Amino acid sequence: MSEGGTIPEDCTTSSSGSVRSEDSDLTKHSATDSLNSLLKNKETYTDDCTDTCMDMKVECEGEGESKRRTCCYPIVQCVWGVLLILLSIGSFIFTPLDFMLHEKLNMRPGLPPYEWWIDPPDEVKLRAYVFNITNHERFLQGLDEKLNVQEIGPVVYLEKLLHSNVTFNDNSTMTYTAKRFPIYLPDENQLDLNATITVPNVAVLGMMSYLYNYPYIVRALFRGLVNLHRAKPFVNRTIYEYLWNFKDPVLEASSNLAPGLVPVNNAGMLDRIYADFKDEMTVKIGPQWGHEEFFQINRFRGVPQLPGFDPDTCPDRIFGSTEGVMYAQRLTKQAVLQYWRKTVCKLMPLYFDSELTIDNVPLYRYNLSESAFDRITNRTDCYDSEPSLPAGISDASKCYFNFPMVVSFPHFYTGGLPKDYYVTGLKPDRLKHNSWVDLEPYTGTPFRAVARLQSNLRVQDLSSYNSNFAKLSNQVVPLFWAEYNQGGLPDGIKWTIFFIVVILPPLSLVLSISMLLFGLYLLAKNLYMDSSCKHCLKAMLLFKSNNASQNKILTFESETFLKAR
Repeated sequence: MSEGGTIPEDCTTSSSGSVRSEDSDLTKHSATDSLNSLLKNKETYTDDCTDTCMDMKVECEGEGESKRRTCCYPIVQCVWGVLLILLSIGSFIFTPLDFMLHEKLNMRPGLPPYEWWIDPPDEVKLRAYVFNITNHERFLQGLDEKLNVQEIGPVVYLEKLLHSNVTFNDNSTMTYTAKRFPIYLPDENQLDLNATITVPNVAVLGMMSYLYNYPYIVRALFRGLVNLHRAKPFVNRTIYEYLWNFKDPVLEASSNLAPGLVPVNNAGMLDRIYADFKDEMTVKIGPQWGHEEFFQINRFRGVPQLPGFDPDTCPDRIFGSTEGVMYAQRLTKQAVLQYWRKTVCKLMPLYFDSELTIDNVPLYRYNLSESAFDRITNRTDCYDSEPSLPAGISDASKCYFNFPMVVSFPHFYTGGLPKDYYVTGLKPDRLKHNSWVDLEPYTGTPFRAVARLQSNLRVQDLSSYNSNFAKLSNQVVPLFWAEYNQGGLPDGIKWTIFFIVVILPPLSLVLSISMLLFGLYLLAKNLYMDSSCKHCLKAMLLFKSNNASQNKILTFESETFLKAR
């Protein structure tokens, strides 16, 4: 067959063997590469996705071995992130300062605002100044037209305030008993209380004016007692007697003859003030009234009007005022504060004056209006009497059993009359004789306060009595003046207020921003990691899908490789 072009057997075999050998090598190489590639890709995808997802879990150690806690998982971290974001937003809207002020409205026993109020710090000093008359003999002889007075003092006391019998009412008010009494401070007094001074015979002159409008027979009987005991318009008394134990035989005889007619048997200045200084107060508390009406007086001794005044003839009411221990919260410069002190027997308006800083705490100063004792022209004047009082003097007799007491600023430093209209020797000075309070406006806490007032005797027409008494007709005679001085607060209260109004606002702002940023971080991190894990999962699923088809090729190539061998 060679002649006919037949290929030699050995050549055919050789050629065929050669081709088969090459195909076998190619098949074997391709199969190996495909297998390695698939294995490599599988490891790559598996490692990447495992590392990515495992990073979302935190190794927490406990009880000596490593374990995973539920709090470390992404879903919980996302929840914490949302909670922190919501909490931070809430803290921007309702700050910690707002929370504290809102909580103070309730006056809960056991918390600092209530405990400070129930037992106020002993920081109020009472300084009493008396007036000594230096020319009474010349005045009675007609040599001097006016009395001349000399200020002596101060006599220093600590005014103690006690709150008791506290009752929380259903209408968001609180009723309690407030009692004030003075404590003599020997270490702070340089004045001898046994020193003798010349003063008006307040007991007799006061009763003469008290009985001014009584029937003639009553006045005639009292005039007989005056003549019987040879009473004088001026007497010598020790400073202690003048303040605490001013008695006169005429007054005692009148009290024995007509106990219901004589309001008091002791005309001592401070004795009259503190003899009846136990009052039942009802104040507003709770969120119902808001910050503006917090701790304002709602009732005094159970009634809304001023004590002693006829509600039908006097429109003034006591509600809306404060006794000066606590004031309304979130005060503004436009706020008008109404201060109630029974000694003055009227509401005293205080207006914003200036800003100042004490112990690094920003404060507002409110001054007592200089027209506080002026006559009221546009409505009923509850604090005038007959005959009418001049501007700068206010009738206080309703709080003293109608005893003819009138009040003013010390030394008549304001008013419509000259300072020496009634007497000489007065030295009015605004810095020494005005009244003010320094308040922290957010909490309404008084840091310092000074209240000053002067008690005077209103002498009516005494022309029906002997000439010595008649000389004092229609006079206003200064008796004494008092200063109530809250010089500061205990360090604990001051530092607490400093923290609340100075430190807390910026600190809470930093904490709120930190919570917001950390919450956003937790949320963003876990959402991002969750997105990456989902991408890895898709890649792994795609890999498995491709791997299935690749496995078929791998099987075919493997079989081909084995056959080739």
